Amino acid sequence: MPHLWWGTYPAEGLGTPVGKGEGLWRQDDDEAAAQLLELPAPSFLVAHPTQPLLYAVSESPASEVHAIDVSDPDAPKVVGSVKTGGTDACHLLLSPEGDELYVSHYGSGDLAVVPLFPTGLPAFDTPIQSHEHKGHGPNKDRQESSHAHSAAFAPDGKHVLVADLGTDELRRYRLGPGGVLEPDGVAATLPGGAGPRHMAVKGEMIYVACELDGMLRTLRWDPTAREAVLVEEQPITHVAPRSADEVAASHVLVTDTMLLVGVRGPDVIAIFDLSPEGWPRYRASLDAGHWPRYFAVIDERLHVGCERGHEVRSYSLAHVRRLPPEQETGAIAELPYRAAEVTSPACIVQR
Repeated sequence: MPHLWWGTYPAEGLGTPVGKGEGLWRQDDDEAAAQLLELPAPSFLVAHPTQPLLYAVSESPASEVHAIDVSDPDAPKVVGSVKTGGTDACHLLLSPEGDELYVSHYGSGDLAVVPLFPTGLPAFDTPIQSHEHKGHGPNKDRQESSHAHSAAFAPDGKHVLVADLGTDELRRYRLGPGGVLEPDGVAATLPGGAGPRHMAVKGEMIYVACELDGMLRTLRWDPTAREAVLVEEQPITHVAPRSADEVAASHVLVTDTMLLVGVRGPDVIAIFDLSPEGWPRYRASLDAGHWPRYFAVIDERLHVGCERGHEVRSYSLAHVRRLPPEQETGAIAELPYRAAEVTSPACIVQR
């Protein structure tokens, strides 16, 4: 039976010393979860497509990727680790075949390539590549240097794109044999101070959640120029900040007919309807607990990690689909949910 697994930050939150008891939690019931493994700040998780393995990245000054065997769900164990060579790793992209991991480092700004054996175990003790990037943006507090925040495959399947929060760019790398990457310039430059954080791809469209200016940007992939062309931008939510003085986008996800964006500060999931051509239209914002950092749709439920609320919430996706359009600008919609206690939840996968 598949299980839900949560990676967590230390109890005191992101930016505090790691290795303070945080780790991997298993959730089998919407109202109960338990920690089964200690790891330093496993803030992002992905699951191998065929093997009973999870990969967790430790977001720390000396970042590592861990392969975790969950064949016995009552006793998960680390079966391999790779020092990534960068600082504050915050995102993992796994190739569809499960033979490479691409590791984004917020702190050092580089993208590391970690090959995997067919068994899913790391093939080497260190990455085979580490791609650095130089640059900065106008926000002196957050954009003093490159900050690789996430990676995604371009719509053509031939490139890896990196959302660089520090330089307001989508960096472009050409995929080569064995998963190696060839630097291939910049696919898109966004407005100064945007702070691109996470991307979702559907068809030829790329949806970028920008953390620093609170905007959702839609780009269309041009396969001839190998560029992502900005075609639309709009505020991520109409809701004003509640728990902080900022509107900080966190994660973006595409379903069949909807686009969902997590927004910290207002503490909502913003819901956009997608036209058949892929254009997002804002519908409403759902109350999502204190500091919704990451979320996923699994088995027709929307699972949200409320990092500072120390809980995870589960909403019926059918209820989300039926949520009516916003009746008043800035209104916050509410839906019934089930909740479980998890300390500083950061990411969820199913395996």
